Amino acid sequence: MSNISMRRRGAFLSAAAALVTVGVLSGTAQAVPNSGSLYVGYGRSNAYASVKCVQQISNSLHYQTGYHTVAVDGSFGRDTYGAILAVQKWAGLQQDGVVGPQTGNVMIEATKDEYGCYPYLPTLR
Repeated sequence: MSNISMRRRGAFLSAAAALVTVGVLSGTAQAVPNSGSLYVGYGRSNAYASVKCVQQISNSLHYQTGYHTVAVDGSFGRDTYGAILAVQKWAGLQQDGVVGPQTGNVMIEATKDEYGCYPYLPTLR
């Protein structure tokens, strides 16, 4: 191979490596590691699996929170909202009725992710 071909090949590989590096670095600049999961609450999209996880977890914490058990039907409503508020109060969090990263983190850690809900709830880890 000629000297010019080697330089062109080297420049191409350097540019490709730079693009890969930029792509990798831009993917790590997320404020919330599990930010792909949707928040749960009034005015949110409330994905079925996410709501079902909130319901299962709040039911397993109902003795600690003092809130009654709720139907595990994946449908967000008054009971699920109340259960979220009860978990937030129990955990000493701001009571806004929305499962965001802090509430999600508490729910996952309190149950040691017994229900496999980590992919469906926003968390801090």
